[in-house]
Amino acid sequence: MRTYVMQVATGRELKTIGLIERVLGQMPRVRLYAPRFIYHKKFQGVWQEVEELLTPGYVYLEASSAAIDDIVRRLRAVPAMTKVLTQDGKIIPLSQDEVAWIVRLTGEDHMVEPSIGVIEGDRVSITSGPLRGMESQIKKIDRHKRLAYMEVKFLGRTKLIKVGVEIVRKNDPTLG
Repeated sequence: MRTYVMQVATGRELKTIGLIERVLGQMPRVRLYAPRFIYHKKFQGVWQEVEELLTPGYVYLEASSAAIDDIVRRLRAVPAMTKVLTQDGKIIPLSQDEVAWIVRLTGEDHMVEPSIGVIEGDRVSITSGPLRGMESQIKKIDRHKRLAYMEVKFLGRTKLIKVGVEIVRKNDPTLG
């Protein structure tokens, strides 16, 4: 099984997955998903859990490389924009490194749970959650929105993605 990426209309990712599943029918060993992340947001003074797409505008397709040409042909019948990403006219799967960071962050359910961390001086330390051990990729923390912005290699370029993070403490070592 390889993982391929399709570009779809932003904001219609989940609806497009449903349309694709209807067109593909019961094709064996084909899996579609749009990875999401959870963070906490305040609505009218109350903190609530919110889900957002990890990579808006993209849907992921797991399939055998032998079946991908047939799948792409069938996708032409989908009544929505679906464009399997190619390079030099050839359909290419995600690299093993790209698949590895997606799996590491999202797990089997393709959902990034919020991580817990502390800030010590100008250094972020994640104590639990999927970002643990990935602190070097965190480029910015927005403590008020409870988001971490990570830099990842994706589709041959560097992309900034956001994920949920709870900073439970901020220490200033100069005040020791």
